[in-house]
Amino acid sequence: MKIAVFQANPVIGDLEGNKEKIIRGYKKATEEGADLVIFPELFLPGYPPLDLVEKEEFRNAVSQCAHEIANKTGDVGLIFGSITEDYQEVVGTGVYNSALLCYDGKIQFVQSKSLIPNYDVFDEVRYFEPAKKIQVHHFKDEILGISVCEDIWNDADYWKKRRYEIDPVQRQVDLGASLLINISASPYAYGKRKQKYEMLNVLTRNDRIPLVYVCCVGAQTDLIFDGASMCFDDNGRLCMMGKTYEEDYFIYDTAVNYNEVTNIESSFEKEALDALVMGLRDYGRKTGFQKALVGLSGGIDSALVTYIAVQAFGNENVHVVLMPSQYSSRGSIDDSLKLIENLGISHNIISIQPVYDKILEMLDVVFEGKPRDVTEENIQARIRGIYLMAVANKFGYMLCTTGNKSELAVGYSTLYGDMCGALEVIGDVYKTQVYKLAKYINRNAEIIPVEIITKAPSAELRPDQKDQDTLPPYEILDRILQLYLEEQKEINEINEEINDYETVYKVLRMVDLNEFKRKQAPPVLRISTKAFGYGRRYPIVQGWRK
Repeated sequence: MKIAVFQANPVIGDLEGNKEKIIRGYKKATEEGADLVIFPELFLPGYPPLDLVEKEEFRNAVSQCAHEIANKTGDVGLIFGSITEDYQEVVGTGVYNSALLCYDGKIQFVQSKSLIPNYDVFDEVRYFEPAKKIQVHHFKDEILGISVCEDIWNDADYWKKRRYEIDPVQRQVDLGASLLINISASPYAYGKRKQKYEMLNVLTRNDRIPLVYVCCVGAQTDLIFDGASMCFDDNGRLCMMGKTYEEDYFIYDTAVNYNEVTNIESSFEKEALDALVMGLRDYGRKTGFQKALVGLSGGIDSALVTYIAVQAFGNENVHVVLMPSQYSSRGSIDDSLKLIENLGISHNIISIQPVYDKILEMLDVVFEGKPRDVTEENIQARIRGIYLMAVANKFGYMLCTTGNKSELAVGYSTLYGDMCGALEVIGDVYKTQVYKLAKYINRNAEIIPVEIITKAPSAELRPDQKDQDTLPPYEILDRILQLYLEEQKEINEINEEINDYETVYKVLRMVDLNEFKRKQAPPVLRISTKAFGYGRRYPIVQGWRK
């Protein structure tokens, strides 16, 4: 069977646009001799549609578009993800996350998702019911076992501990499926693609059955979908894999003996940069922004974000603003100007000092008798936020924030200051990883000035300020944060490795206390297994660690 894989990028809620992508893709594949055409999970409404699912008008429009798509089909099959409804039962939502198989002008078969995820960034239990039946469908010379995303992530041969009692795909194998098809919208995190390959390799090798896994690509606010659709033969060999971080289309012929694909996942540096560039580009494109603005401080974080913005929008569409104060070193300004020249971008230099001095003068009466502290430091950051928002508003720029994951974790960012913006571009990148990315960018030529990479990190909000004045070295800080955030370990477990209880306690306490800031932060592009945002729901008011 010749199977056309469309690894495409939907826009959530753009039913007409997504519908036309499906119809155009079907026509193209049909003309090129395909027997079956496949699009990803929930491609018609876009994934994740969230509370749009609760709108009856939206569901009705999705249903109408699905039938209009089916009406365009002939004897070539078409599978795509959509919403279906069944209100025969009085309990539950009555709404399903489904794979629709269309041919001969109709929706001929529907297989809904059986395993409804409710962890990390997933909240599908809020919207969808599990499938009532797990079935297979005879089509041409194959018996199709069609499943949706999570249904394939519960294979007993691969997982030592499974989330769910049932295995929908194994049920389809037992029913005689000769070809497995999984449509997916699986958010990316570094290392997940390799895990996915290993899992699907075990499944297809043990069950001696070929599999076509079709994943969407693109970014939806904070979630990044890397594509990399995979086709396995009945020996568990990966025969074809889609491109990463871009739309792709190819035809997989189950009768052809392909060379095995062995290059599954690249280095962290390449994967992270590709993911962040696509994430920023898609956020801008899907929200209507064509130009980006960055506050350039002379530090490594803003330098990295500026580089990513140039890759996403082009250097002609990126503008930076330098906002020095009396505490800004000459080196920070010179280093920024060197980066600006290397990237070929436009800039302004606007001092915050006159405004800062005036604010302090006006607050003298209120602050009388109080020593200077972090309050005055935050005022500087907030002035910069006002400047950046003004420029963004006036010229239609998308303002990118520059805080990294380490800073977001411990609260080294200022509400209504450097947290102003539309998107936290590197908010899921630890400080130590920021340095790795900068060095990777410079692997062939110096783009980020070496002075920016080698200087000691500083917010430059008071004389001779350094991050390590109040934080442990970033290598230690980031390891504590990884153990706490990604690995869900607590203080005693973490201290077994770090062997510094006071430091571990201090870091964890800082993370907990600054949850209120993160609740007000822009969305964070997710490239790890536990990013700040929708996938980590921690109470602001709590007494766990007093």
